Amino acid sequence: MKVKELYRKIRDGIIISDIELQRDIVYNDEKQSLVIDSIVKKIPLPAFYFWKNRNRKLEVLDGKQRIHAIKRFKENDIKYNNKLWQETSSSIQKKIDDTELVDIICKGPDKLKREIFRRINVLGVALNKYEVLNGLFHGRYLSELSQYVKDDRNISKILGANQRGKNQYEVLKKILILKGTDNKESSVQKYVNENQKKTFQPDHRKVSKYINFVAAIFEKFNKFDIFFSLAQKYLNDKTIWQSKKDKINNAVQKYLKSDEAKITDQAKEIEDIILAAVNNIRTDPKRLFTKDDKKELLGNKTIIDGKYKCEKCNNKFLSNELTVDHKVPWSKGPPGTVISNAQLLCRPCNSRKGNKHFIED
Repeated sequence: MKVKELYRKIRDGIIISDIELQRDIVYNDEKQSLVIDSIVKKIPLPAFYFWKNRNRKLEVLDGKQRIHAIKRFKENDIKYNNKLWQETSSSIQKKIDDTELVDIICKGPDKLKREIFRRINVLGVALNKYEVLNGLFHGRYLSELSQYVKDDRNISKILGANQRGKNQYEVLKKILILKGTDNKESSVQKYVNENQKKTFQPDHRKVSKYINFVAAIFEKFNKFDIFFSLAQKYLNDKTIWQSKKDKINNAVQKYLKSDEAKITDQAKEIEDIILAAVNNIRTDPKRLFTKDDKKELLGNKTIIDGKYKCEKCNNKFLSNELTVDHKVPWSKGPPGTVISNAQLLCRPCNSRKGNKHFIED
């Protein structure tokens, strides 16, 4: 049937999409607009499956999300190319209305209806992010990336079994991090599109040294993102980190199993713990300041309009917006986690401080 006939049957109640077998609407506005774009550009939509019931109404077995997108656009509820249906040119409207859709109408006993629905949903396997990427931009770059992932033992050691290209996709995300960009799906697609016909070798050399660092130092890789970030910062210290490997892993795993790991910034804590281990510093067993420590610090501060000053930026914050931080980092040893070494910092200042002393502006 044509789109205009589909919509008329939806409007007149001949097509029923809200049946008990169907899930709720999961397409967001962007995906729904993409349905309209496919129609306009003559990109075939998957077949629509209907079940003709005893009342001769057509129950939707597959296609609810696409039908909802068409209905919303025709009723001026979503935009395509920043225009509602009523704002869209008559030529585009006609193009949409006259597009023919593949529809499969089934009928029979209810048992058959449920079996058809089950098979439609069980036999179809959605493409994951890498499979979509490979389908769109398969070429030299992705072929060489796949060969690298297949041959490199450290990749499988860190990322585990490679299922449907998940390891390739993880490597791509790390490459974009090294290039200083975000690694959202759209950014990964753009990057691979730009490099589709190029060799992967420069990126191989760029990313492999950090992956090799992680594989050489750590024994468990459940915090790979954090470890990769540390590899970026401390690559030149690989030899000394390797010499302290056992100490590093014992300290990190002990922390990750503790209750502290649930309430602290894991990236910051792991870095501090490793630096203490690498530098053979005898650290205070008391790792974190307590609520009582914070209460004591607040009690010694001047309250201004119900707020307290951050000791770095001097901006005013509510008590729950301030964190208790070590003046001399815990990982550098004494004085450790004592009140005399404590300061109240806002969260942004604490994040910027990292493992260093403040340098006054």
